[in-house]
Amino acid sequence: MMIDIHNHMLPAVDDGAKNVDMALSMLQEAVKQGVGHLVLTPHLYEADIIKGTGDWKSKIEAGKRTILALLAEHNLPVKVTVAAEVRYQDMLPIILEELDVLIGDKYLLLEFAFHSVPNNLERIIYDITRKGVIPIIAHPERIKPWQREPQRLEELINMGCPTQVDIGSFLGTLGPNTEKLANFLFDRDAVHLVGSDSHNLESRAVYSKPGYDWLTERYGIEYADLLLSINPGKILKGEAVEVYPVDLSPPKSSWKDKLLNIIKS
Repeated sequence: MMIDIHNHMLPAVDDGAKNVDMALSMLQEAVKQGVGHLVLTPHLYEADIIKGTGDWKSKIEAGKRTILALLAEHNLPVKVTVAAEVRYQDMLPIILEELDVLIGDKYLLLEFAFHSVPNNLERIIYDITRKGVIPIIAHPERIKPWQREPQRLEELINMGCPTQVDIGSFLGTLGPNTEKLANFLFDRDAVHLVGSDSHNLESRAVYSKPGYDWLTERYGIEYADLLLSINPGKILKGEAVEVYPVDLSPPKSSWKDKLLNIIKS
């Protein structure tokens, strides 16, 4: 059974499913592709908290009721869990204290701004883990600073943070730089989860089955199961995911590569 640990199917909550009809179509597509459990992870930004945590809770609870009603009405055989994709912000302590945003009881799907990351990342991660929470680094392959310097991500993984790569990234739908870093992370054993991160049925569609097939073809069925079933299942149960130290230093250029770069310049 595949588990999609990152998607935006709650209707009219963020930039994902715009309405109930789109949410239903996305749910049906996930079931068609063989997904048995969906972890619904709407965006949570600082602006949402400024409005008040009560407003956020109300929106999420209403969205969850709608999803459950759709599943029952259309007899869709898929389980759902509601968490959040939390953008790093100064209000993170308030979020962890007042809102149910965790996957299972201790994992936090944490994203960073695409064009910048804080300089004190190690301290941030340390402060989060002191609260008994383990950050999952959402789609690191899409973060511009890490595309330029992937070694900056190394310390977070070596502190025990699992990474979650978007399926669209390694299928090539999110741009060449994103695809390049995704493949680099796979080659360095630095990927622990993959998710659809689906927002709609077109540009950011449900890619769970194509992603599973891609992983199976390239790395084998055991690895595909690990990233789309076993590790997500452990996270939902609050169990430890194996995160081994990695080396994300860029490969050294050969003298031939250096000569080609000189010629091109």
